[in-house]
Amino acid sequence: MNIATLRAEGSDAALTLLREAFNLEVDAHWKKGEPRRRGGVYERSGLNACITDVASAAMLVEEIKAFLSKCIKRREVFSSELSAQVDIGITAGEPGRYFASVILPPSVLKDLAELGIELSVSAYPGSDDE
Repeated sequence: MNIATLRAEGSDAALTLLREAFNLEVDAHWKKGEPRRRGGVYERSGLNACITDVASAAMLVEEIKAFLSKCIKRREVFSSELSAQVDIGITAGEPGRYFASVILPPSVLKDLAELGIELSVSAYPGSDDE
């Protein structure tokens, strides 16, 4: 698994603009004031959308670069009404892939910083199960 997910929170208008500007297929969404699964309520509306799910870390980086290139062209979408995070997920510990890594070049880190997008990296255990 080599996946990148965009997580965003903000006003309903800002989230709608984000979704429409990048034609995002939303995997999960919530509204301000809705109950959270583990108690309490959401303080802001939000969404999760898969940016890419590819076979290799190299392909993952290329897909993230392409997505960020679109974001730079539409940087007005990332207003003060929106906070965003790119979460990179990789699998490690599978047979033939005991160790996994992804290397982000400075240009990707620069684009994330310019857009005010946080970066999160998550590692998931692999399994021998089919």
